[in-house]
Amino acid sequence: MFGARISTGLLVARVLGLGAVAGIRSVSAPAQLSRAASRGEIEGIEETPFAPLASPRASRVLTVLAVGEAVADKFPRAPDRISIPGLLGRAASGALVGTALFASASRRGTAGATLGLLSAVTASYPSYYLRVGLLERSSLPNWVLGLLEDALAEGIGLLSLKR
Repeated sequence: MFGARISTGLLVARVLGLGAVAGIRSVSAPAQLSRAASRGEIEGIEETPFAPLASPRASRVLTVLAVGEAVADKFPRAPDRISIPGLLGRAASGALVGTALFASASRRGTAGATLGLLSAVTASYPSYYLRVGLLERSSLPNWVLGLLEDALAEGIGLLSLKR
């Protein structure tokens, strides 16, 4: 478990990691946070406005939404993550997970929001250009590259929330 007793360095690393996940898959970051919270792995979240994230129902709903986002991403008409609407959604997602993690650790939520937002927006660009570059330079289909991004986002999230 982590929460009020977590070191600042570890807390910042977790927010930056989940923020990066939000930059790749916007709904995956809150879904991963909610899954961890629903398992009781985020100490202190129950005493914050983000307590609903710890419910199994919220975890299931966010997971379904994250899977839907991952599926939609494989279609050619999926909007670019670096378009203004895409960036705004990723920024909001990063801010949400950052605020929730900082609040659960009894730290200033605005600092967490800022870190999560910046991480999400920053990660959006290299992940976008990496995928576009691989699409142009390899014979891999777009959906395969999307699956690789899904795995990357899931892996970063798991590492970020690891005890």
